[in-house]
Amino acid sequence: MSTEQTTEEATQALAGPFDPLRHNIRWDQGDVTRVPNPDRAGVIRFTPADSAQTSREALGVWRRNTQAFKLFGTLNQFTRVTTDINTAITNNLPHAGASTAQGLVYTYENPTFRTLQGFAVIATWYDQPWRFFSGQGNWQPGFRAIINGATHNALLGIQRALRIAVQLRLSDPQGFINPTTQATNSIQFIDIHYGSAVIAQQMLDIVNEQL
Repeated sequence: MSTEQTTEEATQALAGPFDPLRHNIRWDQGDVTRVPNPDRAGVIRFTPADSAQTSREALGVWRRNTQAFKLFGTLNQFTRVTTDINTAITNNLPHAGASTAQGLVYTYENPTFRTLQGFAVIATWYDQPWRFFSGQGNWQPGFRAIINGATHNALLGIQRALRIAVQLRLSDPQGFINPTTQATNSIQFIDIHYGSAVIAQQMLDIVNEQL
């Protein structure tokens, strides 16, 4: 057990499989083949209070100041996720400044810390006046509520970004919109995947109704 592992972390070990809402976790960016050391300078420590969102494909999402860290416990999706983000960058799709990095993930659901060779998606965290939107479930009322109160310039920026999203076949569009800005930098996408443009096109149609 790490000499700096807290009593709280040791107590958490009795709680079963890793749960971002109950257990601590640490992120150690760098060479995944190096000797694990959760007390290394620069290791970022997250507690359940830092948990921002659960995830089906990753260990979870944590917040540290103005950044969001989506941590993965394997490298299986690293190439795909990195390629998807690079595609967004190349095509000027707003992507919340996201980038990927490999590293070691230390979890504390066991009596001693468990080391995982994984990676992180590191992106900007957005607070008010930015508002979260998603294309899942009954998304239209919430999306319309944001769009109905948006400035003209904000709508122009959203329209431009959604046109790119449709062209790239961005699937499950979600992210943040700043409806009150007078700038056209008014939307950022997160969790970028490609495959179907159906929802992105429907969102674009709603925006076009307002212009």
